[in-house]
Amino acid sequence: MAKKKILIIEDDLDTRQFLSIRLKANDYNTVLASDAISAISSAQKEKPDLIILDLGLPGGDGFEVMARLRSLKPVARIPIIVLSARDPAANKARALKEGAAAFLQKPADNDELLAAIRGQLEGELPAATAKGKILIIEDDADTRQILNIRLRANDYDTAFAGDATTAIIVAKKEKPDLIILDLGLPGGDGFMIMERLKAIACIPVIVVSARDPQVNKERALKAGAQAFFQKPADNDELLAAIRKALEEQNR
Repeated sequence: MAKKKILIIEDDLDTRQFLSIRLKANDYNTVLASDAISAISSAQKEKPDLIILDLGLPGGDGFEVMARLRSLKPVARIPIIVLSARDPAANKARALKEGAAAFLQKPADNDELLAAIRGQLEGELPAATAKGKILIIEDDADTRQILNIRLRANDYDTAFAGDATTAIIVAKKEKPDLIILDLGLPGGDGFMIMERLKAIACIPVIVVSARDPQVNKERALKAGAQAFFQKPADNDELLAAIRKALEEQNR
C-alpha cells in the first residue's frame, strides 16, 4: 500500500524538520512549505492526503491559506489539521468553523497529533472519543466532505451515502445515532427516505437542503425531521441541533 502524503506548512525550520522526522518515522511521506504562497502551489502540485497548517506564516496567515485551499476544487477536500502556537481560546473555534479538521496547540503531544492524523486518513475515531455516529446522506461530494470534516473535528464518527438506494442500505448496516439528509437525491428524494427509515428504527433526522424552506421546512418537520437547515448551514447552529437531537434521543 502506498504511503500517505502529508504537506507540512510551517515557517519555522526546526519545527518543520521535527514534524517531518516524526511523520516519516510513522510511515508517512512528507512535503514541506514555509510560506503562504508556496503552501498553495505545493498543495496543488503534490495533492497530499492531509495538510498540517501553521497559522502564522509569511505572505498570508493560515486562515487565508485555508480559505484559498477550500476554493480550489482539486484540493478543496483535503483534511487540514491546524498546529499553531496561537491561543486556542481565540482561534480554535474559528479554525474549525472555516474548515479545519482539528486544532492542536504547539508543542503538540506526539500521540495526540498522530491520533488526529489517523482519524482523518484511516476514517476511524477512537471509541473513547466518539460522541456518536452520523450518517451523511448527500449526493454532492464536496458538501459531503465538508460535513465530514466538521463533524469529525467535533468528535463524531461518520458514514456516507450518495443516493436514495444506498442510503437505506447504509442506515441498516451502520445503525447511526443521527442522520443528516439532503432532499434532492438520485433514486428518490429525502421525503421518501424519511418514510422508509421509519420502518427501520427511530433515528433522528436533520435535513440540510438547498430547497426553498418556505416550501419544504414545514413538510420536513411534519415528516419527522428534528430540524431543517438551508444550505450552506451555519456550523454552530447545525452542531447545536445535532447535540439537542442526540440528547433528546438518549433521554
